Amino acid sequence: MSDLKDFLENIRKFSPRIGEVAMRHTSEQLASDPTVIGRKKKRNAALPPGHSNEEDLSAQELIDFSPIYRGLHIAHILGRSPTFESYYRAERTKQARLVLQPPTNMHESEESYKAYIHAVLGFFILEDHVLNTGKGLITRAFLDDMWSMALSKIVTALQTHSAYCTDATLILKIKDLIMLFCATLKNYGYTIKPLWELVRELRDHYTEVLMQRWVQVFREILSKEDFQPIKVYDQEEFDNILLSFPWDGDLPDVVTFPYSFPFSSMVPKVYQQVKEFIYACLKFSEDLNLSRSR
Repeated sequence: MSDLKDFLENIRKFSPRIGEVAMRHTSEQLASDPTVIGRKKKRNAALPPGHSNEEDLSAQELIDFSPIYRGLHIAHILGRSPTFESYYRAERTKQARLVLQPPTNMHESEESYKAYIHAVLGFFILEDHVLNTGKGLITRAFLDDMWSMALSKIVTALQTHSAYCTDATLILKIKDLIMLFCATLKNYGYTIKPLWELVRELRDHYTEVLMQRWVQVFREILSKEDFQPIKVYDQEEFDNILLSFPWDGDLPDVVTFPYSFPFSSMVPKVYQQVKEFIYACLKFSEDLNLSRSR
């Protein structure tokens, strides 16, 4: 059992790196071919002798699974396979509960979200590999039950911490992380529908944050407004006003200067800020079609 204990400790420490590498690979695949999402991951071909570039390794190839296979073989010979399997499953269940606990201040930085998501993803990528190569060490039912438990905790953690976030830029980064998380999980056959629904909730929160920001912008514009018509003194000033606000009202055939527009400086300022608000809202929708719920 000592080899198994060492192996379990090793994969616990290395899970975040597994998740990070897997998400990077998914990002690279999406950049070259968005249709790869949903295709079951396959183990990469063996690398040439002496080649150790981590960037080219699959997530599973970053871990040496020989101790677990050796232990499983010995347990089978000794007639202790059930004990070995029960111990492995119990220990991994304990580790799952630990990895699913988010950092206390996760909402404060993108790096905290990354650390949490990478660790969770790495854990379940490793279990998927054990399911496919471990000769019954874990079963599909066991992994499905563990993922079902984990999924509810993941969604709750991300919901709770994202609700504290009032930085629109950080919310966009969180959205991108969750999207990539979903895409990678989908590659490994895990259901992601609740996470996709979480993205929709995050969009509503993002819009609320933007509205709060632009309320302040409009208040500031109004506080400085004198409500006097805009007066321009030459053609350049006249053209600049029409560029900032596409007014389609009646204009004289020949403009004489100074010329007064029938609106104050507040109008083009508000117009520009409304455009900025719409643009910011649309930013959240970028790439949403690259992942689909299952």
